[in-house]
Amino acid sequence: MKKEKVRKLTPLGKFVRILIGMVMIAAIVYMYLQMGKEIKTTFSLHGDVKESEKEIAKLEAEKESLQMQKEKLTDENYVSSVARGKYLITKENEQIYVLPPLTEEND
Repeated sequence: MKKEKVRKLTPLGKFVRILIGMVMIAAIVYMYLQMGKEIKTTFSLHGDVKESEKEIAKLEAEKESLQMQKEKLTDENYVSSVARGKYLITKENEQIYVLPPLTEEND
């Protein structure tokens, strides 16, 4: 068997090796920190998207309700009914009697 000759590092070689190792460790730590920031940003944006989707659904429901109300308000019979019932507007020679609301008695 042959004996391999082991090379000893000079002090300058040791310094360069340690310096390269430290630079690599610093780069790895920096990359992990950046990855952590990106993950945090991703979760934050995901939460914002969920909130926005809820708001969109709410606004779409409100839009649908307003569309239905708009359609009702284009109907003359509905407008007349609302005006007469809610605002007590009368036709000529008509009298309005306001009755008290019905209450349930549990006797």
